[in-house]
Amino acid sequence: MPFLSTPLTLSATGGILASAWISGSIGALSICAVPAILQSGTTAEGLLRGWHLQFTRGMYYIPTTGAFIALNYLYLASRHRAQGVEWRGYATGALSNLLLAPFTLVVIGNINNRMISALSEEGKPLSQGAARAMISRWGDLSAVRIAMPLAGAVLGLWNLLQ
Repeated sequence: MPFLSTPLTLSATGGILASAWISGSIGALSICAVPAILQSGTTAEGLLRGWHLQFTRGMYYIPTTGAFIALNYLYLASRHRAQGVEWRGYATGALSNLLLAPFTLVVIGNINNRMISALSEEGKPLSQGAARAMISRWGDLSAVRIAMPLAGAVLGLWNLLQ
């Protein structure tokens, strides 16, 4: 395990821990918050408001944190490559963290937009069954996102231990 320097080791450790943390945060939303919202027994509007509260919290920090982690990994990859040591784990870890945003926009974006629209005064309201189905689907698709930063943590750790 050829540690290049204390700052690089600390940077790698920070990236690994942050990747694992953001994966856990997404997991908490998908595995804990969504079932709690669905079991609340409230109206369609109540379900959507509960979902929107969790969605908004995640929206504020998950994309930004993922981007900062990716920048950290790219910095590590460039420093390691310049010194002639293994760097590809960090580069791939950066990519896995960056994939959070496009996956969310492309795969989950339509569901987000429909539920946000249903909460607005101009939007078409959803029935309770439709709201439950959409929140459940959102939770399932969001659970897929757990793997992206988790892969970044594993790749970062693998690269650190090389």
